[in-house]
Amino acid sequence: TTTNNNMGFLTSMDDSIGKSFIGRFFKFEEKGASFSTEVAGATATFLTMAYILAVNPRILADSGGPCVPNEEDGGIDGPEYGNCLMEINRQYVTATAIGSMVGCLMMGLMANLPIALAPGMGMNAYFTYSVVGWRGTGMVSYEAAVTAVIIEGAIFFVLAVTGARFAIVRLIPEPVRIATPAGIGAFLAHLGLQTAEGIGVVVSDIATAVTLGACPLENRTPIVAYDALCRENGICIPSDAYTCDVIGGQMTSATTWMGILGLMVIAIALAYKSKLAFIYGIGLVTFLSWFRGTPFTYFTDDDAGNARFNYFKKVVDVTGLDKIMTPFTKDIAGAGVALVTMLYVDFLDTSGTLLGITTEIGIVDEQGNFPKSKEAFSVDALATMFGSIFGLSPITSYIESGAGVRAGSKTGFTAVICGFYFFLSIFFAPILASIPPWAIGGALIIVGSLMMKSLTKLKFDKVSHATSGFLTVMVMPLTYSIAYGLIAGIGTFLIMEGTFWILSLVGIEKPTDAEPEPIALGESLAGPSKITEVDADSKHEAGKGDTDEEVGVEETANMDETAKVDMDATKE
Repeated sequence: TTTNNNMGFLTSMDDSIGKSFIGRFFKFEEKGASFSTEVAGATATFLTMAYILAVNPRILADSGGPCVPNEEDGGIDGPEYGNCLMEINRQYVTATAIGSMVGCLMMGLMANLPIALAPGMGMNAYFTYSVVGWRGTGMVSYEAAVTAVIIEGAIFFVLAVTGARFAIVRLIPEPVRIATPAGIGAFLAHLGLQTAEGIGVVVSDIATAVTLGACPLENRTPIVAYDALCRENGICIPSDAYTCDVIGGQMTSATTWMGILGLMVIAIALAYKSKLAFIYGIGLVTFLSWFRGTPFTYFTDDDAGNARFNYFKKVVDVTGLDKIMTPFTKDIAGAGVALVTMLYVDFLDTSGTLLGITTEIGIVDEQGNFPKSKEAFSVDALATMFGSIFGLSPITSYIESGAGVRAGSKTGFTAVICGFYFFLSIFFAPILASIPPWAIGGALIIVGSLMMKSLTKLKFDKVSHATSGFLTVMVMPLTYSIAYGLIAGIGTFLIMEGTFWILSLVGIEKPTDAEPEPIALGESLAGPSKITEVDADSKHEAGKGDTDEEVGVEETANMDETAKVDMDATKE
């Protein structure tokens, strides 16, 4: 009875809000959406991307930001520089929340799409480690790099407003468009299987790049970049990459098994068509991981764990932005390559994400167009420009929005609610930044698996389609970049189809698109057919007298017909 009452209340509330200004503005009825479903989808999306509040500040702070090393105090290893890094790390939490909030609100209100925005993973790493360098050891200053970000956003905006950006997107070949959602899904699952944003099953390996992990913290052997800076000066860039092969202990990590528990909870709840499945899984694992003294606690008994717990205990905390506000400069010498790189990576990443998510929603037509595409692309550019005011790397549409779409999100109201959650995170950052990565890993894996269904539309009988689609899917997770996956798929398709066209000019026919011949039960895929077709000439000659081959064919056909009759009789 209680359940029926609750369902009745939700239905009544959905109906009322659907007929209100909110419902009419976001077109709930037209899109088949409801208030409760949109909120559930927004919550799922936010929880799957809330890690950005902890990960992005840490990555951007590694650039050193505006901090200036004092050689008399030990330079970049001195306590003064370390305190500055800690302060800008906290300021970047607030900046990340504000930039994401504004991006989400614009996407919801201007484009009416259930897509959340935040500083892009991958782009922030490129900004820090490839442009500015770890603690400012690169060739480009922090100020010049941030200035390049706002210029990149402005160019992006011009391409969006003029329609040139989407015109370029429409040139993406059909198999690549079809494979993009699956590639993004593979990327999400890859993130969910790793340690930084997932359950830690897949870790690094010196010989094979990746291998089975899930070993306890004390069994992890860190992997660092052994470059000239490390060899000659002893400054080795640390990372989250580690291997379990040296000490062992694979699949004994308690946090991994907690992540697997969350994954199973989500999967089982989804099987029962629960729209709160992601919230159940993430919420349960997060709650259990907040208890100290357990082998799966997020607040471990060490310096890092104690720092996380002390921050968590604040519950409410707002940090100023004085150190990272408007860090622009007129001198952008050396930032030209960074500008071009960020522009094309942001362009392809955003295009792939928007195309993948809107395809998942089911609003993309045969030409790759979707409603309010110009507004969506413009929002992405404007969000990047806005975020640069706070020293952020490019803000982009997030592939984690797929979690909300799978939960039923269909309108921009989801993005608005995500923006509201980011607004709350400005004040409750200590709570939201304490969601452990293994709590969201299962959600990313499930979303990735569900996005694989787009491959059912791929024409596998056409080699150019199968190859370009396959490379699109595989390259995205293995290079950690949606952009590189698109480049691989598009390049392969153009080379193959271009070759076919050139050969057709000299009389070599283009490969046919015919369906492959069906394989009989028990027949080898590679072996020759047991029944040889009789061509037209043979049939003509056979009119004068049956050949042994034709008799064999007729006998086989008669046997098949007899079997068919026997089967029909059995059914009767």
